[in-house]
Amino acid sequence: MSGADNVKSLREELLDQNGASPDGPRPHTREEIIALMDAAAAKSGDGDKVRQGKGEGGLVNAAAFWLLWAGVFTAIAAIVFVVISARDSGGAGIILAGGLALLIAVFLTGAAMKMFSPVLVAGAMLRRATGKNPAEAAELAGAEILGALGLAERVLDADQDARLVARRDGVVTYANRTYFQLAKAAGVMGPSGLPPRIDRLFAQQGAEATKVFRLCKAAKSAEAAEEIIYQTMGLAGGGERRRFEVSVRPIRGADEHVAWRLRELPIEDEVQDSLAAAYADFPRPVFALEKSGQIAWANAAARDKLGAQRGQLQAIDDVVLGETGDLVSGLWRIDREPITAQVRRRNAEPAEATFSAFRRGGIGEGFACVEMNIDESADEVEDVALSGDMSESPFGVAIVEGEINRDGRIVEANKAFAEAFGAQKKNAPLVKSVAQTTLEELAEEIRRKTRAGGAPKPIEATVGTGAASRTYALFARPVRRKRGSYGVRRTLLYSVDVTDRKQMEEEYAQDQKLRGIGELASKVAHDFNNYLQVVIGHCDRLMLKHPAGDPAYADLVQIRENAQRAANTTKQLLAFSRKQTLKKEVLSITEILRDFSRFLTRSIGEKVKLELVNGRALPFVKVDRYQLETAVMNLAVNARDAMGVAGGSLTIRTKSISAEEAKARNVPGLLDQEYVLIEVADTGPGVPQEIADKIFDPFFTTKEMGKGTGLGLSTVYGIIRQLDGVIALKSAEGKGATFEIYLPSYDAPETTADEAPKSAAPAPAREPQDLTGAGRVLIVEDEDPVRNFVVATLTDCGYEVSEAADAEEALEILEEDLDFDLVVSDVMMPDIDGPTMVKQARETLGLQSKIIFMSAYAEAAVREQLDLIDGAGYIQKPFTLQGIASTVKDTLYPPTE
Repeated sequence: MSGADNVKSLREELLDQNGASPDGPRPHTREEIIALMDAAAAKSGDGDKVRQGKGEGGLVNAAAFWLLWAGVFTAIAAIVFVVISARDSGGAGIILAGGLALLIAVFLTGAAMKMFSPVLVAGAMLRRATGKNPAEAAELAGAEILGALGLAERVLDADQDARLVARRDGVVTYANRTYFQLAKAAGVMGPSGLPPRIDRLFAQQGAEATKVFRLCKAAKSAEAAEEIIYQTMGLAGGGERRRFEVSVRPIRGADEHVAWRLRELPIEDEVQDSLAAAYADFPRPVFALEKSGQIAWANAAARDKLGAQRGQLQAIDDVVLGETGDLVSGLWRIDREPITAQVRRRNAEPAEATFSAFRRGGIGEGFACVEMNIDESADEVEDVALSGDMSESPFGVAIVEGEINRDGRIVEANKAFAEAFGAQKKNAPLVKSVAQTTLEELAEEIRRKTRAGGAPKPIEATVGTGAASRTYALFARPVRRKRGSYGVRRTLLYSVDVTDRKQMEEEYAQDQKLRGIGELASKVAHDFNNYLQVVIGHCDRLMLKHPAGDPAYADLVQIRENAQRAANTTKQLLAFSRKQTLKKEVLSITEILRDFSRFLTRSIGEKVKLELVNGRALPFVKVDRYQLETAVMNLAVNARDAMGVAGGSLTIRTKSISAEEAKARNVPGLLDQEYVLIEVADTGPGVPQEIADKIFDPFFTTKEMGKGTGLGLSTVYGIIRQLDGVIALKSAEGKGATFEIYLPSYDAPETTADEAPKSAAPAPAREPQDLTGAGRVLIVEDEDPVRNFVVATLTDCGYEVSEAADAEEALEILEEDLDFDLVVSDVMMPDIDGPTMVKQARETLGLQSKIIFMSAYAEAAVREQLDLIDGAGYIQKPFTLQGIASTVKDTLYPPTE
């Protein structure tokens, strides 16, 4: 029996002993090949020769080798000799040459037909002649034989797994057919047709990219590594999700190259993993969670609880609602601490579930085995009915059958719901009680809560119109029914009256809006008043130099009048922001309007007829006369503009409102007390309902661009609210508009005749005829133009004036000289404000001078700072030349009775 037959026979015996098929794969490790060759040599009787090393068999093999090559060289020499002397050798030479040629032809034919290779035969004999041991013979039967025979690449091409030989830096050297097919399926083949790098084939983000990075790092270091990687490949239907076991191994003898192997694994196949197979029929839900959030496999119980088919659970986001990062991190620690989360179920409503991780497994980072326990108590069938207690509850409850936004019908409702929405009849369509748009929002909220869970979101519904309207918050909850059952859907509908809360929210929002714009208005008014102070002051000085009759006098009058109009606009801003200084007096509304009506007549024009209807026995009110006149003037001008060029009628009516009548009017903001009502009604087109709620908003106007500031009515609103009153609008489109001003009546205590309320007739302002005076005055003002005007004015009046640009400079002057009769200081200055500067000068320097503060802010805005200084006077910018001169003279020379 030959050696080959012995090897074959021994191979069959080994396979029979191992219970494997004869057609199975040959031994693939070095040790197996050595053992196989040793066994074959022993069985054929050559074992002793193998163990003897270079014994007798070695000398015979060496002799045979050298004889073979000596014959070859002799044949070559004979051929050369015959060719040279063929003419003289005769028939013997021809026969010798023919025999040598035949021998060479046999060698060439065998090599061409791959029957044997002369080089291989020589190499094998040389190895046998040199007495190679079995380990080296195994190497000869392995990679070198395959490489010499040209079979290595074909073996790799025939492999069903994707194979790749690449440099350690990732450059591809060789790829088999399966890798090419995989790259084409992934759509990453370049235009040149070259195979892509491994990191381009698995180009992903997140944890999968981290796995590829670890593999590439191992390849660069010529180390072995393996990972399980998920990859979505292809374009059809969004791509196909595939799973691979990717391994990298160094190549012995080729240090600059590594071998990659990509073995595709089925997505969630219980037989491809030992843990998956072990838990396939486990009665409780278990799944394998990777650190990236991917689900490697899920057993049948988990899929059944979640209503998913095989392959549908691919990531933790397919199981858990909401954010999953903390959940995955917690489970990956495998500390056996249960974690609670809501799970989505395809066959039922979302439910609470607890997750517990109990062990690790898999290749590379692997996965954590997680047990899931779903709370199914909420899946029980719910039977709902309105009990007696529920029927008398303060909030509304109704049971609706059918789709809430389509064919929903109210089959039962308690008293509160029926009174709010008029659902008196059984089986009444829900759409007759609740608007369709509200029902659509309720249906959308039900769908949102089903998908995402969380707290229910109220849907607001308004019932009624005007002051009698009520706002309700509606909550919808579907009634649970048996899983998978069909039939009429039932929904519990709850209603809560939130009218008061809604009104408070609107008032708060309006107050915040007014507060924010008020802050802006006060700052604008401060700067604007400083600018106007310079214009008005220097205009007054020019008018002294250019009296009436001078050609420039008319121009100066125009400048002064427009500057004064700008100052009035600033006062409107301050009224809107509620930061102007009010001087409330107890006055009669009748006398105020009677004296003010002649100014109204000139303001509204000839085409508008003014009618004043005064009520009888009206109580007094405590108001700021100027601010109330401003509010009435704005309403009158607004009515004139609304009536247009055709004109119309404007009626101002006053009457007394008792506390009972005020309550019955149901006007927001009215208290149960006595009021004086001022109605300003016009015959214009009225105010459309859609803008009635926005008419008091700041900067809201219906006039054309550039013809209205939008501050008129908002200023009126600010003035009335500052006077502790309420303003409301009553309007019907096409029938005019009526603004109602409610002012609290003044309940005056018993007074003497000297303390009786003042009449509305304004007392003439006392201005000294002579504005000149004498004394030393220190002016402290950081605005140079304002300071220059005040210094020039008081200097012209005969005072000795010193000036300082800020508080620090003023303190330096006072340290050297305290002999000033009066200090006139701005309130707001950089670093140190005016009141602080005066207080410091009095405490540390002993200042005894009289003080006048001036400010572009309203007095109310700086009142707290002014109260720090006793006996200080105040003048608000912009003031006139006569105003500052008379204030200074009255302070230095107080008028006597």
